[in-house]
Amino acid sequence: MRKLPPAVALIAALAALAAPAGAGAGTADTVTISGRAYTFNHMSDYIEGATIKVREIPGLGATTDASGDYTLEVPDDSNVTPYIDPPDGWNEIDLQTFHTRGEDIENANFQTPADLEYNALAAILSVPIDEATGRPAQCVIVTTASARNVRGVDYETFHERTPHGVPGATSEELPALEGPVYFNEHVIPDRTKTETSEDGGIIWSVVPAGTYRIVTTSPSTRFASFLATCRDGRIVNANPPWGAYELAAGEQPLGASVVAASVAGTKIRSGERRKVVVGIESGEATRVNAVLRKQGRRIGHARVDVGTGAGKVRVPVRRRAGMGRARLSVRLRDAAGDRVTSHHRVVLPPR
Repeated sequence: MRKLPPAVALIAALAALAAPAGAGAGTADTVTISGRAYTFNHMSDYIEGATIKVREIPGLGATTDASGDYTLEVPDDSNVTPYIDPPDGWNEIDLQTFHTRGEDIENANFQTPADLEYNALAAILSVPIDEATGRPAQCVIVTTASARNVRGVDYETFHERTPHGVPGATSEELPALEGPVYFNEHVIPDRTKTETSEDGGIIWSVVPAGTYRIVTTSPSTRFASFLATCRDGRIVNANPPWGAYELAAGEQPLGASVVAASVAGTKIRSGERRKVVVGIESGEATRVNAVLRKQGRRIGHARVDVGTGAGKVRVPVRRRAGMGRARLSVRLRDAAGDRVTSHHRVVLPPR
């Protein structure tokens, strides 16, 4: 394992200190993100010499090789938004915001528009452009309702199975936007379309800064949701095989796709009215449901909605709970309804 830059090492160390019960201690755990950078609509045109960076970790980067491939090592249990700083002739894009959960993130590809496609799409969609930067005045979100058979395969198979869109799907945004434009079978945004074509492409061309959970549905197909973190000037392309990827019958979304939040730590407030204070780090609006139990009996509960950034949830402890060991379960739920749960040991002081 290679040595991490100081900023990454610090974040990883903090994540380790806040690890839930049963997690390893004293190790700065990391996972890798890997994928390929290629030109939008030209899958055999690989982008060499691009720098892949992470919004949340300034100073971290990797350079794509002759095949457009890259690998980055990032802290586990953290929000990460990769983006590409490409050579001249291509344009910067962000991927979706992932939350690392103990598994490497593979095939996090960058479907990167060259200048010709960039300018053509901006013109077709009447995207307001900042004259000083050449970037969108606000934000753009793009994704593809992609078929199950392009996930978990190598790039060559992914390419062979193009077009890989799922027709007949629609998307909504939480919080709500005006709604997307769908690409037709010729890979052109078409305002007359009311659902995806076999291309699967979906685009929101004017998006205010904020975080948006994108939910895609179909009468016959289930899809994973994803989180787009928008700032003015960004193009978030949650491209295949991530973004709005198809789920097989009974399959659950991959952990990196859901609930961009985690428990940062816990502490106890003693006194007449004892409380367990739960620190939450979140990249999106999240419902927190915290339950405190002692010897199997519930002795405290709190349910709170938190926004982005650092937040606190206070769990009042029942007066008759006594002192000693207790178990705290924290369930985090995103706007799409997906959930993750962690468990933490706490020791209650006397009142």
